[in-house]
Amino acid sequence: MSVASAEPVLQAGVLEDAAPYVVRDPAGHLTGFTIELFRLIAARMQRDIDFRTAPQQALFDGLATGAFTVLPGPIPATPDHAGAMLLLEGYASSEFQFATRTGASLLALGDLHGRRLAVRTDSPYAEWAGRNAQRYGFSVVAVPSSAAAGQAVLDGRADASLSGSSIVYYMATKTQGLAPALSLPETRVHESAAVAKSETELRDDMEDALRCLKLDGTVARLSKQWFGRDPDAEDLENLVVPGYGVPGLAGYDPKPRKTRC
Repeated sequence: MSVASAEPVLQAGVLEDAAPYVVRDPAGHLTGFTIELFRLIAARMQRDIDFRTAPQQALFDGLATGAFTVLPGPIPATPDHAGAMLLLEGYASSEFQFATRTGASLLALGDLHGRRLAVRTDSPYAEWAGRNAQRYGFSVVAVPSSAAAGQAVLDGRADASLSGSSIVYYMATKTQGLAPALSLPETRVHESAAVAKSETELRDDMEDALRCLKLDGTVARLSKQWFGRDPDAEDLENLVVPGYGVPGLAGYDPKPRKTRC
């Protein structure tokens, strides 16, 4: 049954394969941490929401042209993204992390020398690999998704993969033989959602709904379900950020919250 009739449907654009944020269940239906979170956000706003998948650049273009109302993400809260879109406060944190076969050693960036690194094309991980391949002496294996990067390691086509830490830990819990390795704490960012730059009221309303879901423990429960761990009190699944948006980035508004849960 529709949760609303007066407001237009929220058109949400997501990547096809971004487990555990976006996955397809055995029946082919979209689910995952982000999908379930934004279904709950839309319900709190008394809005219907429709999810469509697209490649990353098509998502960004669709938000700019109005084809999408919201990009639930995960969108890393970087200065470039904040300059092009209006970001919500993060619902989780992530940093770049390598994965290897269980028993392999990757303790420092120098250990990448002579190895093959699998990364998702058109991703921040691919950008990092492109900038650092010569410096650390590794070769790049381009694959279509983070799941494919992990599979390339298991298949022996790569010696390591690079993805977000949440993705790496999810894959390690679901895939025998794959283990988290070195992480890069300096890359830690909010995993966020975005609306068009002009949609300040929509951003604020969504963030108010997100705040209520943090305060009642829902986001933390979803994190446990999909990431396999209980977030700490200071993790973004539990932490309500002052103001609206991501502090320190374009679009952040320090105004007091109007949330009523």
